[in-house]
Amino acid sequence: MKRSPVDARTRCRAVVSSNARMSTGERPTARVCYATGNAGKFAEASHVFKRVENVALVDVILSRVDVDTVEIQGTMEEITARKCEEAAKMLLSCDDSDHGHLRETLDADFGAGNGGDFLLVEDVSLGIDALNGFPGPYCKPMLEAIAPEGLWDLMSRYDDRRATVTCTLGVMDLKCGGAPKIFSGTISGTMVPPRGDVKHGKASWNSVFQPDGFSKTFGELQFEEQAQISHRRIALEKFIAANFSPVA
Repeated sequence: MKRSPVDARTRCRAVVSSNARMSTGERPTARVCYATGNAGKFAEASHVFKRVENVALVDVILSRVDVDTVEIQGTMEEITARKCEEAAKMLLSCDDSDHGHLRETLDADFGAGNGGDFLLVEDVSLGIDALNGFPGPYCKPMLEAIAPEGLWDLMSRYDDRRATVTCTLGVMDLKCGGAPKIFSGTISGTMVPPRGDVKHGKASWNSVFQPDGFSKTFGELQFEEQAQISHRRIALEKFIAANFSPVA
């Protein structure tokens, strides 16, 4: 949904930092600022970075910042790239008295990292086969309007209840700059009657999506369990592989 633009300073909110290294050792250290107001997405991402195979590649210092970007209409990649560019602009220029110098606060909290400073944003899409991929990246306003129960009521009228969910991750290197890089992760599943109450935010499809190979919906899987199989894990691990895989 498109929102009215407001001054960037009023849209920069306080950082909630984990201040926790995922591991210690000789691996590179990367500071990752996850720009999301969704605590559930951040919790799941935290579990992904803590996975043993990811800890072996990079020592991540993870923080979260809530920035209210203007959401454009377009493809998943276009929406995510714009969100990343706008979030970076606000992050680096947020200097109002209520929130302080946000970038300087990150520097003071985390110190210098030898693996880079990265800003991450994401956009999630729900593509339903019977609806020709709708609602896609516009699943949030649809769920806000009809809720998971309404979505299931719609899907119960179709024989084909297959769906895919995609996490499109936008990443910007805050030290080097440049255009955002895009990493995507997709999983398939089936739309089912609502079960479970684990949600990523208020408008969540978790309870009506059952991933392939599982008897539980996302609403019945805890964030740590979701981090083992999810679209978000796939996208985040593509980011890790692209930046921190060992050089032969």
